[in-house]
Amino acid sequence: MAKLTRADVLARAGYAARGVVYALLGWLALETRSAADDGQNAVFDMVQDMPAGGLALALLVAGLVAYGIYKLAGALFDLERHGHDARGVAVRIGQGAGALAYLGMAFAAAKFALGYRHFAHEGAHGGAEMAGGVLAWPLGWVLVGLAGIAFVIAALFQAFGAATGHFMKRIASDAPRATEALGRIGLAARAVVFGLVGWSLLRSAWLVRHAEVRDLGGVLEQLRTQQTIHLLVAAGLLVFGLFSLICARYRVVPAVDVVHAARRRFN
Repeated sequence: MAKLTRADVLARAGYAARGVVYALLGWLALETRSAADDGQNAVFDMVQDMPAGGLALALLVAGLVAYGIYKLAGALFDLERHGHDARGVAVRIGQGAGALAYLGMAFAAAKFALGYRHFAHEGAHGGAEMAGGVLAWPLGWVLVGLAGIAFVIAALFQAFGAATGHFMKRIASDAPRATEALGRIGLAARAVVFGLVGWSLLRSAWLVRHAEVRDLGGVLEQLRTQQTIHLLVAAGLLVFGLFSLICARYRVVPAVDVVHAARRRFN
């Protein structure tokens, strides 16, 4: 059991789950166009209908939870030594936001696994409803705007990685030769998606209209009116899924026990 709390084990399970989600989402967007507009829920629906889909979905939930825990531990304990300068803090804030996103994705997958498919589909584009609830709070527009800024910053980091290949510093030297090319293509697609999600949040905050918000599926739906861009982004998301599967094997992650790190930090 102790091995299950190690950062490298959590990360590898998480990268594998992330890879499956993005690869299938990209595939759906390329094959059926409209099905992918449900975003992650379209993937969970597809997995659920496969032979032994219940087991596969349960494994996906476990992997996404593991990745969320790994991201949260990275944000709290700086597992990957990003440091405490402005860039390091920004990366760790991004890890924290990513932790919430992947834990939310795991919750959505769990609803499918437990048989609540109908309720899960009702929340397929839940970003707008969530934003509506936040905008109703005092200064809620500030929180939505900050979320938008976070997504835009994340998009810039993705674009930086796509342009420079900087991510290869954390990939083992014996990784497949195509790893860098796949990573650059996948990160470029994610930069587009994150940028559009962030822009929709900023517009929602500025106009105080929650209907402006787009989640992953909403962005793909929006891009369908621009066929070439839609196909490129869909293909890029599929490639990002393949890159994530490579990361599950070759990403360099410290073998730090997360529970032990938490005890050291808070005791």
